[in-house]
Amino acid sequence: MTLLEVVRKELDAVFTLRETRDGVRVNTHYIYPSNSFVQVVIRGGQTSFYVTDQGGALHEIESAGVEIARADKILRNIVGAHGLRIEKGVIRSDFVDASAIPGAMALVANASRECAEFLFHHARIKVQRDLKKLVGQYLWDTFDDRVSKDQLIVGKSNKPHKFENVVRLENRRLIVDAVVYQPTAINAHVIANLDVANAKHPGLEQRIIYDDQEQWRAEDLNMLQIGATVVPFSRAPEVIRRIALIQ
Repeated sequence: MTLLEVVRKELDAVFTLRETRDGVRVNTHYIYPSNSFVQVVIRGGQTSFYVTDQGGALHEIESAGVEIARADKILRNIVGAHGLRIEKGVIRSDFVDASAIPGAMALVANASRECAEFLFHHARIKVQRDLKKLVGQYLWDTFDDRVSKDQLIVGKSNKPHKFENVVRLENRRLIVDAVVYQPTAINAHVIANLDVANAKHPGLEQRIIYDDQEQWRAEDLNMLQIGATVVPFSRAPEVIRRIALIQ
């Protein structure tokens, strides 16, 4: 495989594309304050296109329970500095030709992230995030219907264990188990993962995701490691993409 082929394969995995009713949704590498990935949608025809965040920045602050009045007025300067426009909380580019789509994507995603950061600071909100929701959303955005929700997998003890996210890869399956920092949750996840690992299902891999913004004790992380390979959330996209690319 040439260098170009390697790089192209990696980029294709990062910038996941999904067709929608009226455009193409792209998962970018820009990150909101909640650590969810900025998504943009490309719309247009054969020769003219525009990119929008579909109000993603505003949704970030609304999901934290805060309503912002006059968002367009507050954010217009930030958006305008990128050569973009905002209307009813939705950031979008002007119409561009096909060759300018990547640049428009970067501008819109970056502006959406900056606006979200400004709104969180403006509202003095401490960022809190739902790890399970973020992991589930990332997997769905990346693998679409190859993600099975709440799947039962039988362990060596013949007991079935329910996992929220199981990704179907080529000839393999990947359990992605998000664990919140609670002693009872830690024990339950370790037992389930260890029992399934001991069953030695062919082609089954396991990863436990933890939130590295939380203050985990070393002994608790070591306990998690008994169940399966542990991955901090900040590195989860990189690790999961790498696993998915292995043939």
